Amino acid sequence: MSVVSLVKDLSMKKFNGITAVCFVDSVYSMLLYLLVYGKKQFESTYFFVSEAISVEVQSKLKYKQFLSLHKMEAMPRLVRCIYRFLLYRTCYWHWPFLKTLPIYGHDHLWFSSALLHKRTMVVIEDGLGNYDEKWLIKPQLRKHKKLLQFIYGPNIVKGDYGLTDQAKEVVLTELASIPECLKSKAKIVNVQDLWKKSDAKDYITSLFGITDDDLLMLAEKKVIILTQPYNIQIGDDNLIEIYRKIIDKYNSEEVVIKTHPRDNLDYEKAFPGVKVYSKKVPAELFALLGIHFDDVYTINSTSIYSFPPQSNLHYLGVKCHPKLIELYGQDTIEGLAQN
Repeated sequence: MSVVSLVKDLSMKKFNGITAVCFVDSVYSMLLYLLVYGKKQFESTYFFVSEAISVEVQSKLKYKQFLSLHKMEAMPRLVRCIYRFLLYRTCYWHWPFLKTLPIYGHDHLWFSSALLHKRTMVVIEDGLGNYDEKWLIKPQLRKHKKLLQFIYGPNIVKGDYGLTDQAKEVVLTELASIPECLKSKAKIVNVQDLWKKSDAKDYITSLFGITDDDLLMLAEKKVIILTQPYNIQIGDDNLIEIYRKIIDKYNSEEVVIKTHPRDNLDYEKAFPGVKVYSKKVPAELFALLGIHFDDVYTINSTSIYSFPPQSNLHYLGVKCHPKLIELYGQDTIEGLAQN
């Protein structure tokens, strides 16, 4: 046996037991993947993740590779291009199973196109992106398409969130009207039904680190605020002021702030009398676990729609700050909210 063959054989043995691949950087999408395809497939999946998946959750994944978005974005532009080019050109050597195993997850992550090459995949819903055409077609508006495809992979300019022809199926929960371009390949699922049928409820709560103490604390709260990291666009003080106006309406002991996985604001310092729940847990799990809140607030997190009809849903929308309207335009699904 040649040295090359021996190295290849040893490499493949290292990945024994893997049956699927998932590109994911959202705890909600990870939950959805687990509910749709089951615990058995989940445990034999090789995950490619970034910072939105906590270190604690990553430690419970049998097969995973962490590819840091923060480190990549901090690189000088030329170095970043070279790094992504090398990832594209060497990924089959590092992870040979990418050539053959079924691929699921997000097609819009910084590494998705490089790892996907010319293969197809099943795209998993990631919030509003799958329902807003401006996000679907955004990659098609890029210039220098041939150069970008050479550096980053062929899918980089075709479309995101399931639009590309390399997305053979898109798993959706019908958060809003499905764009015409996705209807033919949409697989519609109901999270509540999937949860009721799931035999992995305890596994899921353990995976995301939800404890009995967490549930008791949440059950005592009447109001939940689902934060989002819009301080990047409007500044820390402006975002805190938006949330302060909400909190001032209530007794602070009745309120819990559920931070977004990418949110790094110090809410405990800003609101010392308010409980801050900062675990990187999909907020959708609260409703599935039977936690009820009288009032639920968000700027435009789709997690708000997972809460039951008896909760008052307060969807602030990007109109809550002029800079957000300037950057993102009017909300596309605001009418879904109850309040």
